[in-house]
Amino acid sequence: MPMEKFLFLDLDDTVFQTARKCTSLDQATPASYNLAGEPSSYFLPKQRALLNALAEQWRIIPTTARTQASYARVDLGVPCLDGAILNHGATILDADGMEDNQWRAQIGSPLSALSAALLAIKQAIERYAQQQALGILVRITTESSLDYYVEVRHLQASASALQSLLQVYIQPLLLDYSDFHVYLNNNSLTILPHCVNKSHAVEYCIKALEQEYGEIITMGMGDSLSDAPFMALCDYVMTPKHTQLHGCLV
Repeated sequence: MPMEKFLFLDLDDTVFQTARKCTSLDQATPASYNLAGEPSSYFLPKQRALLNALAEQWRIIPTTARTQASYARVDLGVPCLDGAILNHGATILDADGMEDNQWRAQIGSPLSALSAALLAIKQAIERYAQQQALGILVRITTESSLDYYVEVRHLQASASALQSLLQVYIQPLLLDYSDFHVYLNNNSLTILPHCVNKSHAVEYCIKALEQEYGEIITMGMGDSLSDAPFMALCDYVMTPKHTQLHGCLV
């Protein structure tokens, strides 16, 4: 029998992006929607064609930083019947769209223990931003009664301002918080507990799929350095050009 093929697919900036990042919306089609039901991200024609072609041969498992609420507003236009990995790997949904209870039990305890530290990091960044008059938004992503990570965005979408904030303040701050790591990609600076990583969730899913199907073929597709660890677990990898990850590889 032929091997089953599974594609662990990052979403934002891999197969679609916001209007601000599109060269033109003339032939773009909506990929996700905001709370008001308006398009918030778009497929460009090549992205739409690639996703359709991949879906004909691969079973797609979205592997994204999006929350459950945000993921529910994504319309990939192709079947995703094997669940999804959300919240940077903190959440795994099964084929029925329900949280994987075994994974939640595995990650829930360490996350709960770090909740106070997440709040302290958030408050420290907010105090520094106020002192320096920085136009940033700092928030803790929380779902299913668990605090997952701290995300920082610049109100004017200045990646250089976030890079400066990272180097001048956040990296020194995290020297006192050894249970956390940080990623910066464009206008998203994310501080995550070490237990939250797409690679941990992908490894868990691959083992479960191998138990069910035997030997399988896997491919990982993503755009950022934060995707590299989960992609490294797969048999094959793919990344779009002109992305953070592509720039480091080519």
